[in-house]
Amino acid sequence: MGEKRKLTRQERWRLRNPKKAWAHVATASALRRGLIHRKPCKICGEEKTEAHHTDYERPLQVRWLCRKHHKQAHKKPGKS
Repeated sequence: MGEKRKLTRQERWRLRNPKKAWAHVATASALRRGLIHRKPCKICGEEKTEAHHTDYERPLQVRWLCRKHHKQAHKKPGKS
């Protein structure tokens, strides 16, 4: 009794980044409800894309990027 389970990496991320987590949930909801539509990657045209938020205050304003270009968008300058 009283044993706490260890939080998952995702749960810890959500606790540290509540605004980002909220934006992800809002985007997923808008996709399901048909308020926004997935588009090809802005850079290469790949059909399989992820939503990239440049401003988490505006969760429905996203750039659609493939996984490769989404990871590049989040890469910190100076890291290879």
